[in-house]
Amino acid sequence: METPILKHQYDFPEVDLTEENAAFLENFLQNYSLVEASHLDTKQSHLLYNMAHIAAKQSQGVFNNDNYHAEFAHGFTTYEIITSLVTPRPAYTKAPSVIAASRNLADALDGQNLREFLTDTYDEFNTQQPTTVEVVTHATDRYRHGLARHAILGAAVKRQLELDTREYENNLIERCLVL
Repeated sequence: METPILKHQYDFPEVDLTEENAAFLENFLQNYSLVEASHLDTKQSHLLYNMAHIAAKQSQGVFNNDNYHAEFAHGFTTYEIITSLVTPRPAYTKAPSVIAASRNLADALDGQNLREFLTDTYDEFNTQQPTTVEVVTHATDRYRHGLARHAILGAAVKRQLELDTREYENNLIERCLVL
């Protein structure tokens, strides 16, 4: 059997992982040392990932069980690692876009419509990125069987943060072009 090769997906997270990238990531996410090193690297090198961790920490009060929050954080981190590996560098590097999207996420995690936000985000992720959901599920089951739903929720929230940041970035660029 051939070893899968990782290829950049410039349209991720707008589209799902390719089958080849999913196969590569399945292997990669089995190695806990590589996962930890990759996570540390992404956290140190991208403003978005640093801001995302603040929002993820804030979400702890949302869960009535520490194991559920740990799996939520695991899914959040897993999606972050996937993104950092399949996209050459995040296109969204402008601090105002990152801050605006992070603030909106923090508001959603604190807001009255939290359940609706989480349900919509979860459903959209499952519908639009079933291959990525499968990768997150396998990565979670490998370490903590039975808590994949919370990891998928964390990954879905992280995906939404990335999509929102790109949207803010595109709006910022459009406003500059109009001026």
